[in-house]
Amino acid sequence: MQEKIKANAELVIQQLAPLCGINFGYNRDSIAWLDRYIEQQRTRSDLQPEDIMGLVQVFGSFLGECITRCFGGQWFEQEGEWAVCFDAENMAFPFNKVRKQFQNGKEDSIFYFFETIPLVFSRALERQKSMASMKTEEKLETFIRQAEEAYDRIYEEWSRSDRAAVYNECKENMAEAIRLAHDMGWKEKVAELEKRLQHIKAVFRNQMNF
Repeated sequence: MQEKIKANAELVIQQLAPLCGINFGYNRDSIAWLDRYIEQQRTRSDLQPEDIMGLVQVFGSFLGECITRCFGGQWFEQEGEWAVCFDAENMAFPFNKVRKQFQNGKEDSIFYFFETIPLVFSRALERQKSMASMKTEEKLETFIRQAEEAYDRIYEEWSRSDRAAVYNECKENMAEAIRLAHDMGWKEKVAELEKRLQHIKAVFRNQMNF
C-alpha cells in the first residue's frame, strides 16, 4: 500500500505541476495551491461521489507525503486507515482531512492542517530531532529500549485499538533497531533482535488475538 501511496503522490505532481505555475512538489506552497484547487473542484456540479473518492485517495497521498518529507513521520495503518505516524500516540490522517475539506470546505482546510503540524505534534517532532542527532549505537539502544517499554505495556491496555497501537510501536521500534544493526554489519545483533521480534509477534498473536 505504501508504494501505491507514493505512486499516487507522484501522479498528483505530474498532473498538477503544469497547471499551477509554481514549483509544485512536496512543499508548503503546493499544499496551499492544492487547498484552493480542492475548493474549486468541490463546487463542480458534474463531480460524482466516486470521483471525489478517487481525488481523496490521490490528494491524501500527496498531502501525507508532504508531511513526511517536510516534518518527518512514517506511513502506518491505524484501524483500517492510513496515517502519518510520528510515534505511537501522535498521528496525522491526511486522507481523512482531504475528505473533510471536500465535505465541509475551508473550515477543514488541508493547508491549515499542514501548517499546524509542527505545533500540534511539537513534542513528537522534537523527539525525532533528538534521535537524528544521536550516534548510530545510541539510536540502536534507544529503539530497543522503546520497543521493550512498549512490550511491557501490553497488559496495561484493555481495548483492542490501544493494544494494536502498543504492538505497532513495539514492532516498528524493533524493526528500526534491526535495520540499524544490519547497516552496522552486526550480524549477531541482527539475529538476536530478529529472534526477539519473532517472540514479540508470537506473544501478540497468541495472547492478544492479533
